[in-house]
Amino acid sequence: MTLFFAMLPVYLFGNLHCLGMCGPLVMMIGHHHYRYFYFLGRLLSFSLAGMAAGAVGAVANVFFQHYHVAEATSFLFGGILLILGIYTLSGWTYPGHQWLSKRMAGASGKLSLLMLRDKAWPAFLFGFFTLALPCGQTLVVFSACALSGDMMVGLLNGFAFALLTTPSLFLAMQAHTFLRSARHYYKAVIGLSALLVGTLAILRGLAETDLIPHLVLNSTYHIILF
Repeated sequence: MTLFFAMLPVYLFGNLHCLGMCGPLVMMIGHHHYRYFYFLGRLLSFSLAGMAAGAVGAVANVFFQHYHVAEATSFLFGGILLILGIYTLSGWTYPGHQWLSKRMAGASGKLSLLMLRDKAWPAFLFGFFTLALPCGQTLVVFSACALSGDMMVGLLNGFAFALLTTPSLFLAMQAHTFLRSARHYYKAVIGLSALLVGTLAILRGLAETDLIPHLVLNSTYHIILF
């Protein structure tokens, strides 16, 4: 649950980003009879992606343990999150973002074609494959899921991310301008949250090397800050 609470600001304030990035797309299916299948597809894909990221982190952790450098997992993913946080706060383009955007252009076009079909399965697939759209916010979330090194933690946080950013997309189906004025807060919240989680990861790595003590918030429920 530690990761969930650390990432909660991203999940909540992420609505501002989702409104700006995916809101216009979701508005286009607002009149579809099966529009709510979009949310089912999105919940499923984000949950699976979180679980996959957790699995990648677990494999990385086992690999590093084999070579007696398990702390490297914390430093690796913590460093990634710190870089993402700095880039977000600075308003810079993420490394490789333009390259990824070009590679995803075809997928984006196909997603747009799905919106023209007023049926259940295209709406579901449209929601499922929105994960393919280049998004810095998802990089932060799924890097954090990988940091956990736990498939179930990744699954929970992927699901929470999709669920808690649903309100803005639901509103986007109903209104064109609601919450739009608050979008400028997005970069500060996402960037600071990435820096927070990245810093906690670095601290966990230092604690694992016995350079600093672990910070246990609740030993009964095994809630450890780092």
